Amino acid sequence: MVRLMQTVAVILLGVTFAVTFLGVDKILVGQTSKEAQSGKIKCPRCGFMNPAKNPDGTPNTDCDKCGYSIVSFAADKGPSKIDPKILATYAPQAKAIYNLFRNKCSKCHTLARPINTDLSPTKWEEYVKRMMSKPGSGIKPDEAKRIWEFLVYDTAKRRKAFFEKLPEKEKQIAQKVVARLEGNATSK
Repeated sequence: MVRLMQTVAVILLGVTFAVTFLGVDKILVGQTSKEAQSGKIKCPRCGFMNPAKNPDGTPNTDCDKCGYSIVSFAADKGPSKIDPKILATYAPQAKAIYNLFRNKCSKCHTLARPINTDLSPTKWEEYVKRMMSKPGSGIKPDEAKRIWEFLVYDTAKRRKAFFEKLPEKEKQIAQKVVARLEGNATSK
């Protein structure tokens, strides 16, 4: 048991060093040391071996074959769905959008990523627009708006500690979305 704890401590120190001093903020998914040495990254969805770097030298983050994310972020390690008991408290419109969100967003990455990420309404808008522009996402502009509304609603309802720390302007945006989805306001 002591040996296991020592091993875990060494791993954590290595990760801390990589994040702090080397600026590493993401870890490659499912990469073995053999794959790392070959400069290839295996896609967790289709198994395609992708080059670790793009032709311009930047890190490759998406599978060249299916477009799925080949990197893992801390948020990917959290729950991959919203607790059904919490979801049951959501407005009917928000529940309907949750299904759209699940179907569209899981095409390119785990659902855990957005579900466990704290972003302001403005940052969620940037994120959804970026995802919409990815090849193969299939997200249309009207769907992007609805997905954004769901993510903002979810943040306000489920991520209350984060929500309370938002600047007033961001809170007001979120409150308008919540009111609209709950039928307490007209659409903007």
